[in-house]
Amino acid sequence: MLEQLRRDPGRTLVVLATLVAAALYLPTLANGLLDYDDWWLYEANFVLREPSWSSLIGVFTELDPQTPLRHALTPEYLPVRDLSVMLDFAVWGDRYGAFHFTSVVLYVVAIVLVFKLLVAWGFDRTIAGIAVLLWALHPVHAESVAWLSERKGLLGIVFAAGAGVAYTRFRGGGSARWLVIAVLATVCAVWSKGTAAFTVAALAGLELIQPVGRLNWRRSLVGLGALAVVGGLAFLPVVIVATRAEVVGSSVIPGGAAEIVLGVHGFYLQLSALAMPNAVSYPVALGPSAFDIGLGALGLIAVAAALWQRRVVELRAAAVIWVATWVPVSHLVLPLHMVGVADRYALVLVLGFTLAVACGIRRLPARWQIAIVAALAIAATWRSLDARRQWSSDLALWERAAASNPRDLDARSHHAAALARAGRSDEAERVAVEGLAIGESPKLVMRLAILQIARGSMAEGRATMQRAAELGEPTAMANFASLELDAGHRDAAIAWARKAVHAAPMSAFAHATLGAAALATGSHDEAIAALQTTLALAPTVLNRFALGVALVKVGRPAAAIPLLEACLADPDVGPRARVWLDEARRPR
Repeated sequence: MLEQLRRDPGRTLVVLATLVAAALYLPTLANGLLDYDDWWLYEANFVLREPSWSSLIGVFTELDPQTPLRHALTPEYLPVRDLSVMLDFAVWGDRYGAFHFTSVVLYVVAIVLVFKLLVAWGFDRTIAGIAVLLWALHPVHAESVAWLSERKGLLGIVFAAGAGVAYTRFRGGGSARWLVIAVLATVCAVWSKGTAAFTVAALAGLELIQPVGRLNWRRSLVGLGALAVVGGLAFLPVVIVATRAEVVGSSVIPGGAAEIVLGVHGFYLQLSALAMPNAVSYPVALGPSAFDIGLGALGLIAVAAALWQRRVVELRAAAVIWVATWVPVSHLVLPLHMVGVADRYALVLVLGFTLAVACGIRRLPARWQIAIVAALAIAATWRSLDARRQWSSDLALWERAAASNPRDLDARSHHAAALARAGRSDEAERVAVEGLAIGESPKLVMRLAILQIARGSMAEGRATMQRAAELGEPTAMANFASLELDAGHRDAAIAWARKAVHAAPMSAFAHATLGAAALATGSHDEAIAALQTTLALAPTVLNRFALGVALVKVGRPAAAIPLLEACLADPDVGPRARVWLDEARRPR
């Protein structure tokens, strides 16, 4: 075996890539959930935690983001991602470390499949091995592997690469079953992560530049046509949900269209070249700099030159992969309305960069190649260790984000919250105050109010919370409504609660606050309707109990009894539910 590995450097490099990558990310098995979307997808997700036939059907058929089921899923249309999370719960229960193990396994599988894909297209095995080694160890992947909520990216690349491998078998003369496999894998890729559609689309570009392995054009066009039609149909519900949920729309990055596109391109070139520490927030999100724009323009010229030249097919392939996977995150075709740039968006993009680097390395004298590959691999591994560590805790994640982009006030809000949870309330308040000296963010103002109230400054905290509510933060509106209710200002409380529900109609917290305020003011029908909506959005024991109690209070005990009975088994809520159940059953 050792002799075989020596004779096949490409395979040796891929074996090394899988071993090092596994060693890099197996420590994530000690991680839990993070305050960065993990809670809604795992801990609080009633659809995926408790699967049923109706929820399974809804995962595939519900396209309205204003329904509780779709809202619980982010809202995104990614049924394969959702099925993988359901399966994790079925196999592992609440052992989130095991969920991380699933992600590590998927990443290792992706590494192998990407290598097989490049080789299947007839590219030099050693160049492919170098490219995949550097790709596997690149620090941008820490976000995809160490963050549970980005499971979709790993699934996307696994299925997209699998589709590519199957397609090459068909284009080379294989039976129709390979095309069927490629089509099914394409659907799974798109339904894992929408941008995977563009990864599959890169196959068309590779077909144009690489005749090796092609039986004839007719077969290739049939294969590409089948992938295009089925992939396009699969992509349709993804776009529908994303558009309705305003995931895509106007770009979240300020600036003109050309500035944004070139600036984002320059940013991803820097990210690919290990030129900046990895984080969940970058300054380019507040507007590209002149350097970003200039570098982006030069980068596009370099990509065009790589496509134009015909001497090194692997370099042309690098340009094809870069362009195909840059387009969906460039804000050129689908302006991203929620997150401007992110490491996870570069999961496949970086493969184009490392493939170009591998081409350059192979043109050097033989004695230099091993040394340079080793140096780059060590540098990438070191950076990946650093990138992985930030995903070990909420505090590490948001501390890095705030340091990376000091003007991101929402990141400062998360950082302050993480500090407070760690028992460092004084530091948390200092972080909030320093952030508000830069600008007034509703979320950060609300965070400061929570910190002020926590240290006992109720009057100061109430005033700050009111300011956050006036700035339009829905959660602050609901919080202030609760404060007004506690102070006996019932009319003000219900007015603010109604504003919160209007601003955030899919917020269970806002509806719960409205229910409490309406109940206190005697608006019984409004109270019950609000609490019923709360339960639909978040079917927890506490929300079921709250609705049951409210029904008893408004004189509808018969409707309350089944709700309260369903709470009896809960060790915390059960005793209180028993008291109210007895009240509901008392003869009147």
